[in-house]
Amino acid sequence: MGKFDFSNEFVQVFVALLPRIFKDGDAFEGLIHHDHGIRCPDGSWRGFTNAFPYPPEWSAPDISTLAVWRSMEDLKTFSHSGRTHPPGMRRLANEIDRSDGPGFVMWWALRSERFTLEDGWQRLQHLRTHGSTDFAFSLDQPVKRPAVA
Repeated sequence: MGKFDFSNEFVQVFVALLPRIFKDGDAFEGLIHHDHGIRCPDGSWRGFTNAFPYPPEWSAPDISTLAVWRSMEDLKTFSHSGRTHPPGMRRLANEIDRSDGPGFVMWWALRSERFTLEDGWQRLQHLRTHGSTDFAFSLDQPVKRPAVA
């Protein structure tokens, strides 16, 4: 998603609401799997159960969500009409540091494939460097779904 400033009051409220947003995701039929974490400056990952306290001497954290959707339509439905996700993301969009480039990355995969937060991070870096490709693409420049995905 991008870097967050934990001293920002809205970011604190949003992070506190994450368990409700995750619960809504668990109940949404089109969301197959999701994982969430914070990428630390040393490249390691912390889940939200052990993310805090976040050392103040570390730079702003990158908060990530990895979600596997049944379809692009399911992603759009949850993102735009869910109970908790849309209002939080609309407000949060103004609070995220996007100076490193895109904050969201997508790619097509076989249903049987599983990915880690680090896999998503590496694809995001690829998108930031190369723009939309078959390996990693943006919502603004999607790649057509291959027949095998």
